[in-house]
Amino acid sequence: MERTLQRTLKVLENLEQYDPDLFEIRLDLMKGTSSLAAMRGSTNRPIIATIRRTVDGGFFRGTEAARLEALVKATEVGFDFVDVELNARKVGELAARFQKEGARVIVSYHNMKTTPATTVLESILDREKKAGADVCKIVTTAMKASDSLRCLTFVNEQARYAKLVCFAMGRLGAPSRILSPVFGAYFTFASSAVGKETASGQMPISALRALYRSF
Repeated sequence: MERTLQRTLKVLENLEQYDPDLFEIRLDLMKGTSSLAAMRGSTNRPIIATIRRTVDGGFFRGTEAARLEALVKATEVGFDFVDVELNARKVGELAARFQKEGARVIVSYHNMKTTPATTVLESILDREKKAGADVCKIVTTAMKASDSLRCLTFVNEQARYAKLVCFAMGRLGAPSRILSPVFGAYFTFASSAVGKETASGQMPISALRALYRSF
């Protein structure tokens, strides 16, 4: 999540040494869409376009029309995935629009306060699938260690039915971030470096890669 094209391209170049499976470019702080094609052309790896609103824990303060326009532009220049929040207005129509442009859609849910009960997680996943998600993302906040276990158990049970990303944020959510792919999650997130976290509890990719190699 950088403010300029130049900085974004430098970060993408530096991250190649860690062999990332894909990149998420958080466009929250970017001004305009003129740099999107250059970002797409800078790597052959899949890229997720995300513009997170403040209400969902992000930093974008512009209008919803401007946000959606930027996401559409990202699909037009070849971004592989677009992240759209489950609580976005007419989320199903948005998903269909992005898919028409050739992008796969991550329908995401973020709970910044707690980790809901498993029955609630099941309901959220069902809503995401009904919205047309190619990838379902459910991210909660761990208030106790067992919240990580709840997310991991949920992934283990549900990943056979959907491409699912699910873990808990925060220090107590770290086990779920690290282990969710082992339990069947489609992928997990890491930060580009220490101090560059886009969400609470992210590990830098260098540390996460080293940890996986030690398994």
